[in-house]
Amino acid sequence: MRTADWVEPGAVDREALQIIAESVTELAGFELAAISIVHDDRLHTIAVAGGEHTAAELSTLNPPVSVVLAELENAEDWGLLKFVPHEHESSGLDGYSYIPDLEPVDRPGAWHPRDLLVALLQDDAGELRGVLSVDVPRNGLRPDAEQRRVIERYARRAGQALVTLLERHEFEHGMRREQATSDYRGQLIDALSHQLQNPVAAITGNLELIFDELAQDDPLERSLRAIERATGRIQAMIADLLALAKVNNPDRPLREVAVDLPTLVGDVVESGSAEAASGEVKVGTELPPEPLAVRGDPGEIEDLVGNLLSNAIKYSDPGGSVTAAVQRVVEGSATYVELLVRDRGIGIAEEEQGRLFEEFFRSASVEVRRRPGTGLGLTVVDRVVRRHGGRIEVESELGEGTTFRVLLPAVEVRR
Repeated sequence: MRTADWVEPGAVDREALQIIAESVTELAGFELAAISIVHDDRLHTIAVAGGEHTAAELSTLNPPVSVVLAELENAEDWGLLKFVPHEHESSGLDGYSYIPDLEPVDRPGAWHPRDLLVALLQDDAGELRGVLSVDVPRNGLRPDAEQRRVIERYARRAGQALVTLLERHEFEHGMRREQATSDYRGQLIDALSHQLQNPVAAITGNLELIFDELAQDDPLERSLRAIERATGRIQAMIADLLALAKVNNPDRPLREVAVDLPTLVGDVVESGSAEAASGEVKVGTELPPEPLAVRGDPGEIEDLVGNLLSNAIKYSDPGGSVTAAVQRVVEGSATYVELLVRDRGIGIAEEEQGRLFEEFFRSASVEVRRRPGTGLGLTVVDRVVRRHGGRIEVESELGEGTTFRVLLPAVEVRR
């Protein structure tokens, strides 16, 4: 049984359910109709047609769903309706049911105050989401076939209204919970990255001083170089954390200027030449001579290109090659600037490609794990692309390499 957080219907929701309950009493010939919702394995009455006193009494009952279902095991099935004549009732609902103060009429088929007539309101999966119950027929008799059809018709409407209400609430609750988690994670990442900056800067500064004073062939140099490499990895992680906190902040406005993507890509490739040389990876470009502009934040777009290029270099073997290409593409009525970053590196397993943009995700592959990384670079890329109204695609095959394709809306450059 689903037990989502309690949903208090809004005015529109309550009015819709109230109209259904009142329609049952008016058209099916009953004095009382009530609609209940399932929450924490109990029924809670949320709409009543039958007077304020009755509504107040019903609001205090809240029977356990298990007790109601146990009572209905003795029911007669009338289509969507379930009827338990007083002759077949158990004592399970004692203290949980409303018993009207009336005397049965002296006629065959008379309604007894302890008779129970309900419709179970279920969703498409067959899960119980609520109950419609009726009581006190105006003619004093158990309902005939026409009355049952009317009650069934409104039971379907009540079920649809109730499921819509609950699904909307569950969706909104899930979104609020996801947003709260995202906000907390963002605050934690922001705080952690800033707290790490000063200690790491102190380590780096002191290492430089030690290296300046270190004698040639000092046996400590090897250990100090290991500290330097580890510090470099921490600095890279801090940079990724700061970039992620920046692009994850929904309150941070996007600084929009025209950015010439071919020029920016050329600058990033030149800046990464040392990294490529140390890994013995050749980096080439395919850039048009004319400007191809996108509108956005130059710093964020530089982070996007830098992370894709760095990833391609990192996961290429010595002797490998990486290409960064930019061109204009038209899809329907929309014009984009396309960025392709291709490598001939180790590739990405198909089953892992769907998780590439998750925060802190890293492949289980030994080939990947032996290369340093934080699992944040592609997350930053994805956030930047989305903030700029673009999209990103990936094609990869193990042992053959990977291509990332980014499309950003193009803008005209005034000459």
